[in-house]
Amino acid sequence: MSNQEMWESRYRNRDQHTPEGVAPHPVVVGQAEAVIARAVSSGGSAGNLRAADLGSGAGRHALALAGLGMHVTAVDFASSAHDLVQQMARERGVADKVTPVAADVSSWKPGEATGFDVIVAAYLHVGLALLTDSAHWLAPGGRLVWIGHAPDSPHGPPAEVVRDSLADHRRQLEQLHASQWRVLRLDEHELNPEFLDVIAVVERSAS
Repeated sequence: MSNQEMWESRYRNRDQHTPEGVAPHPVVVGQAEAVIARAVSSGGSAGNLRAADLGSGAGRHALALAGLGMHVTAVDFASSAHDLVQQMARERGVADKVTPVAADVSSWKPGEATGFDVIVAAYLHVGLALLTDSAHWLAPGGRLVWIGHAPDSPHGPPAEVVRDSLADHRRQLEQLHASQWRVLRLDEHELNPEFLDVIAVVERSAS
């Protein structure tokens, strides 16, 4: 069974993989709320903002961002995950704010329609090239929230899946020019006793 087939099967088993019971990561919500607050202070609104959830899965972050009023592009290679997200979006009254894209995040590109105000990449473990690539897809003032399982986290992917260290993230982020991007946060964060995360928050210059 391929990795994609495994995830397709899991998302079809909705008793085990649904957005319900799995809260969005608080760092994602906090950063999105900060971007929205800044837009509102400038006379805008959440409805004018665009977000991308890379590896959206069962949709906990895509649905949370849509619930805040943003228009969200949800990218995942599992069509069964998109079926689940669209059903939940309809039930929550945000179906018009979620656009599903069936694609592998490791090779997906947004094309010319870049300019996301918030990008979320949570627990992907597909290599750190995506970390710097996706920073280029931010709109001026936009923020990227990248979350991975730390090497010492009690919970995470199988042993054969590489978990990048804090130092690995730092080296990758050094490729971003300081005049265009600012690293707002790069540290390890204990979400709970089972989850030790590496978190990076990157902001694109507003000018």
